[in-house]
Amino acid sequence: MYIVIVGAGEIGSKLAALALENKDDVVIIEKDKEKCDEIAKKYDAVVINADATIKETLEEAGVDKADALIATADDATNLMVISLAKTLGVKSLVALVRKEESRPMFQEKGVNVVGNPSAITARYLYRAIRHPTVVDFMSLGDKAEIFKITVPPDSKVVGKKISEIKIPSKVSIIAIERNGEVIIPSEETRFKENDLVTILARKDKIDKTTDIFFSK
Repeated sequence: MYIVIVGAGEIGSKLAALALENKDDVVIIEKDKEKCDEIAKKYDAVVINADATIKETLEEAGVDKADALIATADDATNLMVISLAKTLGVKSLVALVRKEESRPMFQEKGVNVVGNPSAITARYLYRAIRHPTVVDFMSLGDKAEIFKITVPPDSKVVGKKISEIKIPSKVSIIAIERNGEVIIPSEETRFKENDLVTILARKDKIDKTTDIFFSK
């Protein structure tokens, strides 16, 4: 993936590290020169010392070929950046939203919104880029997480029973939300497209679990 990260603070820096570990191409935009110098020494990424709210900066970052852009600055900056990136055709837009009242403005633009920065981690943001339909992460200690997945229409699980899906060990399907109703599933419950599935999984089983739902 080709990823543009706006902001080289703690979260942006960790996000860059995760993306680079996954062999993604990373461009980081940061206004603070000192932060730019620091991250350029630390990571093998393109670092641009400029204002991301300016169209020319995003063009220099190559957003026209980017698979995703993630904005990790303040809400006002993030909204401006996201608006520009949308007009430039970025496929996937993710924003860290710090104030709950700002959320609707981002959602109107079709942005994958990640909130509660005090609890969020860079890994959650990266997962939001890789799997935009995975939402509502919640850690249970150091070893497990609860999260929700919206079943894509082209997922291979559509129409299949839970018993027919090779769910990894240490993973449980807790609930399925469908047409405003909550279903407590059994092994005979079949998945339908756009089901919102709540999953409890050990952290080392999460990627394998999400791959099942996103496989076509």
